[in-house]
Amino acid sequence: MSKWSGRSKGFVLGYQIFIFFIKRLGVPAAYFLLNFVVPVYYLCLPNARRNLYVTFKEIPKLKYSNLQHLIYKNFFNLGKTLVDNFAILTKNKSKYSYLGIGEEYLIDLINKSQPAILISAHIGSWNIAGELLKENGGMINVVMFDGEAKRIKRLVKKNIGESNYKIIVIKDDLSHLFKIKNAIDNRELICIHADRYIEGASTITARLFNKKIQLPLGPFAIVSKLNVPYSFVFCFRENMYRYQFSATKPQLSNDPQVIANEFAEILSKKLSNHPEQWFNYFNIFEPKG
Repeated sequence: MSKWSGRSKGFVLGYQIFIFFIKRLGVPAAYFLLNFVVPVYYLCLPNARRNLYVTFKEIPKLKYSNLQHLIYKNFFNLGKTLVDNFAILTKNKSKYSYLGIGEEYLIDLINKSQPAILISAHIGSWNIAGELLKENGGMINVVMFDGEAKRIKRLVKKNIGESNYKIIVIKDDLSHLFKIKNAIDNRELICIHADRYIEGASTITARLFNKKIQLPLGPFAIVSKLNVPYSFVFCFRENMYRYQFSATKPQLSNDPQVIANEFAEILSKKLSNHPEQWFNYFNIFEPKG
């Protein structure tokens, strides 16, 4: 996992084809197209398959004989989630619904104009969660690496439009920290992923399925130093047009280790329940080099 560069994979032509299917033929047609695309990615990404296998075999009660089938299902679910990420920005948005568990905690934060940090992971779909939260009037800022190719960004903006949340890009000059502080001062919500780090980044040790893992220190240090409430937020696909959204009760802590431990504990539960939607294709158990 330490070799992750912060860049996402994707090809402009592929995006163009899927956007056309979504806008002209609908979400079911785009799902059908995945039958031809997913096998190619499955065969061409052996490292991703290997890292999923390493992760899945650590999950209690998962049968070893079913792991390869689960890995293929995972690739397929990633495709469906990406389709949904695009579709919810189009006229198809009205078709989407969700079951909210703990949603009232975030609505309360929004109604009170209480800034908070929402900690999540590369599991399920944060894009869908952000769009659903926007419906309740909250201003969402997503902290991320600028890993998506600019040509793809322009393509999506031109053909679909922009997301209803703001993006804070992580920069080497640490200017993103000032933007995070400004968003907090403006009483906005911040979402940040805490399950993946790039080479050279500071990390913090936690335990996942009773094994040591390294998590990026940044998200937990930011929460502790800003002294604002934090909540662990996840959004999982249940079926076509239907998602399950969950949020934990907001807490306060000035200890990054406490927050990291809590995150690892809830992540283990989510990963046990939804391994088919674990989209972190790097070995989370790899010791830091």
